[in-house]
Amino acid sequence: MNPIQQTYPALQSTNKEQTLCFTGHRPDKLPEGKRLAGLIQTLYYYIDSVLERGYVCFLDGMADGIDYLAAEYLFRKKAEFPDIRIIGVQPCRNYEDFFRDRQYSMTHLNFMKAHFDALICLEGEYHRHSGRKNDMLFLARNHFLVDHSSAVIAVCSMERSGSFQTVSYAKQKNLSICRIEANPQLFYSPKPEQWPVEKVNF
Repeated sequence: MNPIQQTYPALQSTNKEQTLCFTGHRPDKLPEGKRLAGLIQTLYYYIDSVLERGYVCFLDGMADGIDYLAAEYLFRKKAEFPDIRIIGVQPCRNYEDFFRDRQYSMTHLNFMKAHFDALICLEGEYHRHSGRKNDMLFLARNHFLVDHSSAVIAVCSMERSGSFQTVSYAKQKNLSICRIEANPQLFYSPKPEQWPVEKVNF
């Protein structure tokens, strides 16, 4: 057995070629109103496309915002695709403290944790006043997602962010990439197939 599978039993039955991960902005970096509604429908559109293409395992980084929206939609799609597995990857043991400090929705976090098929908790601890150390926790989580997937759906703008860094790392690792543009200042067509998207072998 692969050592990583011994360390993380949730990955024992996963096939990397059929595994996709998500990355994307948290709520404060997302657009609002009609722009957000269009963005969400575009995310759903591409999730539907990978479900139809045979992806069956989904790794979710458990952030509020895009991670929550992707997970919540996949939970609903289980009625149609009962064989899919949605695995949460928690960046640290006391992740709840981070949510409270950022004033993100604890309801969203608890909902995700209650509905994942499995939960992987990475080592490390969040500290309110340890900026660089905290950044490394999330960097390790993002690398974990990419390292155990063959494709990524990203919802982020081109500006520097954890999600954009994850996309760059995914390119280094030759993953299939679908990056959905999430610039909050621009308005795009509400039709998902016309929303600006960067694709790499996707």
